[in-house]
Amino acid sequence: MLEIYLLIVCLSICLFGLLIYNQKHNIASESNNHFQKEAINITTLLPRGQQDKNSTLTQEINLNNGTQNESNKYQQFYSVASHSDFQPNSTTISRNGSDQNSLISSSTSIQITDSVSLSSENKSGVALLDSIATTLLSSEDTQNSPIDLSSNNTAPELMYDQEIINEVLQESRLKIVNKIKEFVETRSQMLGAYQPLYDLLVDYPFRNGKMLRPTLCISVARAVGGMGHNAVTSASALELYHNAFLIHDDIEDGSEARRGQKTLHSMIGIPRAINVGDATNVLAVGLLLENLSLLGVDKALSILHEIEFMAQQSVEGQAMELDWVANNASNLTDQDYFQMCVKKTCWYSFMTPCRIGLIVGHPSVSSRDIAEPLADITRFGMVLGIAFQIQDDLLNLQGSIETYGKEIGGDIYEGKRTLMLNHVLSNSGIYSQRIIDILALPREKKTPEQVNFILEQMIRCGSIKHGWEVARLLAGKAEKMLDSLDFLHQETPLRLEEKWECSLHDRRVIKEIVNYIIYRNQ
Repeated sequence: MLEIYLLIVCLSICLFGLLIYNQKHNIASESNNHFQKEAINITTLLPRGQQDKNSTLTQEINLNNGTQNESNKYQQFYSVASHSDFQPNSTTISRNGSDQNSLISSSTSIQITDSVSLSSENKSGVALLDSIATTLLSSEDTQNSPIDLSSNNTAPELMYDQEIINEVLQESRLKIVNKIKEFVETRSQMLGAYQPLYDLLVDYPFRNGKMLRPTLCISVARAVGGMGHNAVTSASALELYHNAFLIHDDIEDGSEARRGQKTLHSMIGIPRAINVGDATNVLAVGLLLENLSLLGVDKALSILHEIEFMAQQSVEGQAMELDWVANNASNLTDQDYFQMCVKKTCWYSFMTPCRIGLIVGHPSVSSRDIAEPLADITRFGMVLGIAFQIQDDLLNLQGSIETYGKEIGGDIYEGKRTLMLNHVLSNSGIYSQRIIDILALPREKKTPEQVNFILEQMIRCGSIKHGWEVARLLAGKAEKMLDSLDFLHQETPLRLEEKWECSLHDRRVIKEIVNYIIYRNQ
């Protein structure tokens, strides 16, 4: 009888241990099954001036597309908060990581190593680390110490042609900055102009931005046979709208750093920064009016329709994201995130620049003639834009402030519902409520330890891996879509009448940009 009793006790203990083990470790299997779902359809309206018969466009995003089989092939993890330490009782981050007050764990840590096999694909040029060594603190350690995740010092191999990217982006920067500077100077010299305002208008645009939007606009214009100089005005207006959005976005998010410097509102105060953002938008409208004499009434009006629609979509996307934060949303899906991305990021960063470039460069002024190419390049921009935003969110978790230019971990402090945060909320089990409680706190009340706890759960639940896999899958899809856009010439040589110096602003750089946005570190 005693033996039976002991046997029952042993079985009970084993069963209890098994339940605890499964509760801790079933997250991996849940994450692996995350892709086993139906395809996601994203639908968007089209600008009024180009709707024709179809006023909507739908793009299928299938996450169950061999991602699990290729995850080891394409994984890339940078260390979380590499080269930066969260400072206790502050939302700022040390640039050199040498603050003596930062707490470094001396306890036993969990070592996670993930080998990466490199593909021999036809790309030379960003990079997959040969291996990942990530130090992860246990839950109890996180209460007292920030996560210290050391980066592999191996120099990464590039997966894009850096010479092409550098040359084209630099040429775009010179042209756009000069155009904006010239336009601002003209406006500032008008009778009665208030000069101090115009001095502030050149702050964000003259910082070292990527210039992706102007580059896409000019490159598409040339790739369909247009002249590079004819696209500079529209491309400059897009850059001004981008900078206006950034000024307002930084205020709404309470961000502290932008392009390696303090945000404008932290330098001059919120009211003045809001006014500078408004003035930047007004300046962009003035630039667009130049298209009337440059491109003609039909194309100028089409571009104005594009800009108006882009702005509408962007503010709707921003409203979605702000509402999610305000309501502390905890049940969002990948589809919710994709839909928000399309509105907030894809339209003004990829879809509209590509569409305007096509309108500028295409020989026809008829909306009917370009309806199909516009739809095709819109789908391309949509998929690429989502991949871009996911990578941007990953850099906010994993990047270096020196290269990324914004505070590391800022998205968690702000409570932004990124793909990774939505994933960890769905897969963290018993820890999900604690994450929700942390996210409910105002930015200034969140501690570095709490932010590190969420980072730890993201790593434990495979949320960062999930983000990288989805971004890489979408970039691969965008690359295939680009290959099918036969209306984009393979190369567009410079012409005698063209006031342009860089012949690489065409399909070639667009192809490199697809990989650049995924493998970039800024």
